[in-house]
Amino acid sequence: MLFIESKFTDCDFDGAARRALLESLQESVADPLIQGMRRHCYEMALGEEGTGEKDDRLKRLERTVAELSERDKRISYVQGDLFCADDHVLFLLFRDAAGDKGEIQAGIIYTAETIRPLRKLDDFCQSLRDRITDLNASKEAENFVGWRRGSSTDASATPAFERFLAKQDVDFLYTAARRETATQRGRAAELLEDRYTREFLRRTREAHLEGCATKLLKGETGSDSTFSVGRLSEAGLVLREVLISCRTTGHALFRLPSADALAIITVSKAKCSECGALVADERVEDVIAPTELAAALLQDASWLVNRVYTIIRRLGVPATEIAIAPVTGHGEAHIMVNLCNEPFLFVLRDGDLTPALARRAIDAEMETGVSRLVIVTTGRVREEARLFLSEHAQRRTRGGTDVEVMIIEGVETVASELGRALERFSHHLIAEQLCRLDANLGFSASRLVMARFDLLRTANTTNVEYIAPPVVVATAGHTPNEGSIKYLPSALDHNPPDVTTIDNGRDLSLSL
Repeated sequence: MLFIESKFTDCDFDGAARRALLESLQESVADPLIQGMRRHCYEMALGEEGTGEKDDRLKRLERTVAELSERDKRISYVQGDLFCADDHVLFLLFRDAAGDKGEIQAGIIYTAETIRPLRKLDDFCQSLRDRITDLNASKEAENFVGWRRGSSTDASATPAFERFLAKQDVDFLYTAARRETATQRGRAAELLEDRYTREFLRRTREAHLEGCATKLLKGETGSDSTFSVGRLSEAGLVLREVLISCRTTGHALFRLPSADALAIITVSKAKCSECGALVADERVEDVIAPTELAAALLQDASWLVNRVYTIIRRLGVPATEIAIAPVTGHGEAHIMVNLCNEPFLFVLRDGDLTPALARRAIDAEMETGVSRLVIVTTGRVREEARLFLSEHAQRRTRGGTDVEVMIIEGVETVASELGRALERFSHHLIAEQLCRLDANLGFSASRLVMARFDLLRTANTTNVEYIAPPVVVATAGHTPNEGSIKYLPSALDHNPPDVTTIDNGRDLSLSL
């Protein structure tokens, strides 16, 4: 998945100043892709080998073509350029203003594996500022204003993400983000994706509260599930206990954590308070008891919040751009994600998507002012609710506001469906930002950038380092070990990072 970040500043440039700025950036940043392509074309047109006279002829040819193009098309010949690096692409756009001032946009396109992309963007902006000052290409160079995030057209509007943050309790936002990054909690929530596991833990907790835990023996399994009590125990969702109950009345006498504790009770010759028999003669059974972690995750769909949060983080979204709201009175959880300055509202429900839930999701969308709504449910989607959401999106479209509603049915498909949806959105956003360069480049600049990243990702995933296997001598009746050949993945391989290690150059704590 690709990400894009931009900064803007007010500054006027004419055609000659733009070309001079791009030439000066060649030494401090990288070779301008479009500028270099033009120069190569001019060299082929002149058909001369490199001489001092040729450089002068190249500049005159470029200046002549630029003047003719600007006179005929009445737009600037240089709209911007691209600067390609190993794991990111920088871009520069000159925006012609309808009023008195023009605008410069400096941006970066990067992946989740790019180290400190915002630092790279800041360095790029600083280089631009230095080059503008050195060239004195603008009347405002001496009074250069600072870079800002977001263009002047929407600077006065309060983003939906900031409004969402302002309505939440600061302490809850901080503790929620810290809680969902806990390793044990994430491992346990992953097991709860299995429907039978969730049902088993709910029945176990209800039986435990009612004193009927003896019916839930450790051998219980699901026929069509990957359910395993051992895995639940390792994840901290259940505890194995020894239950001693009266053979006469069935009354529970002791809950012991292990067989060692049972030995201590047996040696003490304690007697049953119901029938007077020795505890050693009473019924002893191995049972399962749910832990507090299981109760916390199952309550108010906390496990679903953790899974969606983890998936979003693994896609590369920084923790500072994710906000979790308290669970509503109806049992729904809301997550707001700010992806490339575009807010997404997630409505999560451990159950069916009913018409009532659809109405509440629309109310939340209208209240937050977002144009992208994602609903995640673990149950089935009722047709009435689907039609209600579809009609709502059509009404908003007819009213002049495009609203995208996405329904994900089943938590097991969240990772794939959400990954494709967010990648599709990032591609559209990059195409919208770079379309100004298409005329200069001669074809789609956004497709060039996305194809470049796809090629790099393919090359990185196939780049493995082979380790020679140890020498294995096969003797009579024996065969070499099948696991003797090993491959060590390259450091450039694209593996989903742990949610606690992605920072994208940002502080993992919430900035409120």
